[in-house]
Amino acid sequence: MRRRLSLTALMLLAPAAAKAICTVSSLGVAFGVYNPSVATPTDATGAVTIICSVASGLGNYSIALSAGGGGSYAGRRMSNGSSVLPYQLYSDAAHSQIWGDGTGGSSVVVGTGSIPLLGGTSTHQVYGRISANRVASPGAYTDVIIVTVTY
Repeated sequence: MRRRLSLTALMLLAPAAAKAICTVSSLGVAFGVYNPSVATPTDATGAVTIICSVASGLGNYSIALSAGGGGSYAGRRMSNGSSVLPYQLYSDAAHSQIWGDGTGGSSVVVGTGSIPLLGGTSTHQVYGRISANRVASPGAYTDVIIVTVTY
């Protein structure tokens, strides 16, 4: 009985022959110093990178971002203790498409498979923005966003 269980566990860990072998990495959006008295928004960029190590049958894929600590895409916020600072993440430089999971007015980023299909790297920019004139207590503000890639 013990041998059969061990063999079953090994089979579950072995990759399927037709599946892509991909990893995801991210570069966080770092806004730097925010000045609430400046009349223009504070923008910053980050990136999500998909790296596929072998040629695969991977075609289209989608990248979703979680809502973060605010709990909703309309209410993304960074926090410093009990202080919060609203911000937003976008999939476009025009800041018109909220990057999320397709709910709550957000959209996912869809990639087509030429780079992952052949094995390689595909990088997608994340555009962050803090609106102008937000009241914020001094300190370091953070949020955690979970990246989910589906292929």
